[in-house]
Amino acid sequence: MGDDYSSVWSYRLKWLYTLLVVFTLMLPVFYVIYVSFNQNGFGAAEYVFTFEWYGEIFSDLLLLGALGNTFILAGITLAVAVPMGLIAAKFYKATEAKLLTVSLLLSPLFVPADILGSALLVFFKNLNIACATIGEWLGVSWFDTWFELGYFSALVGLIIYTLPYIFVVILITMGRYNEQQTEAARSCGATAWQAFVQVEFPQIRAGVFSACAFAVILTFNEYTRTSLLKGGYDTITSVLISQMLNEGMSEQSYAMSSLISFIAIALIGSIILYTLVQSERLEREARAKAEPVMSG
Repeated sequence: MGDDYSSVWSYRLKWLYTLLVVFTLMLPVFYVIYVSFNQNGFGAAEYVFTFEWYGEIFSDLLLLGALGNTFILAGITLAVAVPMGLIAAKFYKATEAKLLTVSLLLSPLFVPADILGSALLVFFKNLNIACATIGEWLGVSWFDTWFELGYFSALVGLIIYTLPYIFVVILITMGRYNEQQTEAARSCGATAWQAFVQVEFPQIRAGVFSACAFAVILTFNEYTRTSLLKGGYDTITSVLISQMLNEGMSEQSYAMSSLISFIAIALIGSIILYTLVQSERLEREARAKAEPVMSG
């Protein structure tokens, strides 16, 4: 029985099919990019190629302010959720209650975005009322704004949303890591932190970097939970969707969406290429180390 790659045409057809699927999924993004270079904007009868709208992005204060807020949310979400996902993945590897751990960490994925966002909205509203009531009893106003809708409430929703994805991405990478290497490093006198930084992390960093990219991209894409929990400021998705539902997206908005897509594609593409190169290098090193043993 031949293997999957016995035929070069079978191999090429599989790659062609994969590329076709990716292209189909990316068609809406490509169309937005196509519109962003049209001087006459969306729906115009005549297409005139221009870079003008990309320059106009920086004159749109609404878009820039929303982008800044989104960057803040993405940065804090990345800084909090990725270490939490890494710790959760390491706990999963060590615990015997693996089914319970996975069920708890993946449970937010099974709750619709609007239901989870509404539940958190009600929770923060009532928590804020409770804190204000306690403040009234004590005769102070310190607690009145602790849990008002704002960055904190939006970050809670984003962390709950991104953590399951981060956990899965890191856990998949850790599946290839042999825990005996950590034990060997500890037996040689390394601390737990040194064993992680010097032995384990170099082998799972592709997954950690991928998780970082996921955290940022998911934060930029998230709308429902963030719109319910963010309070009075704008994010890039809330601005774009508001424009689309009302007067339609401006030419600067198409350019901003395309610019974000370019960055996301470049980021994910770089991680994939880096992972492929590193995997090939590690395989070459493994074969080189195995050759003397095999020859002996």
